[in-house]
Amino acid sequence: MRNLTLKILVALAVLTWAGSVAGQDIKEFVRQIYVHGVPYAEASEYKASVVPTLLEMLKNPKEQTHWSNIVVTLGMIGDARAVGPMIAFIEKGRAKTNAVMVLGYLINKSGNRRALDYLITNLTLPARTRTEDVFLQRDDLFDATAEHKLNKYAVMGLALSGHPRAAEALKSIRNSLKSSAEKEMIDEALETLKKIADKGLSEYYRTLRP
Repeated sequence: MRNLTLKILVALAVLTWAGSVAGQDIKEFVRQIYVHGVPYAEASEYKASVVPTLLEMLKNPKEQTHWSNIVVTLGMIGDARAVGPMIAFIEKGRAKTNAVMVLGYLINKSGNRRALDYLITNLTLPARTRTEDVFLQRDDLFDATAEHKLNKYAVMGLALSGHPRAAEALKSIRNSLKSSAEKEMIDEALETLKKIADKGLSEYYRTLRP
């Protein structure tokens, strides 16, 4: 299970640095199919001026096919105006699990407290969670009898944030864990968080290039 954190981060943001979004309409960008995930380098180049357009698309049922790309792009742009709509989108169960994780991108850029609090609150699975909910579904990653059930997407989001409070929250919950698998996941997340905090998110991704 070593390097689980790295694998998830790379899967979510493909390391594409050669391209540019100069002149590309934001609607065209989010309507594309990205086999390896929305490219962080390109998405993060967009200015905050495109956020209202993306938020309107997120409310439009005709854009449902592209909602996942829209949410990820909003997180990578990092404008705080997207926090409320993104959380509402997640809570309605419309989003894939990576929507929880991409709040980490937004926190990394803006330090938004509401987004950070949301991820910290959702570090463990709520008792109401069912298998169809947006949060971590049961799989063979964790022992079914473990006292805690970690929301791995919240863990990854906190790692992406590189935020000191995120590190404190991860360390705090680690002390209460009994599952070795969960502890290892927290350790990997903390290692990634430190690298992002030290280098910055863009430089961190740049160093992962083959």
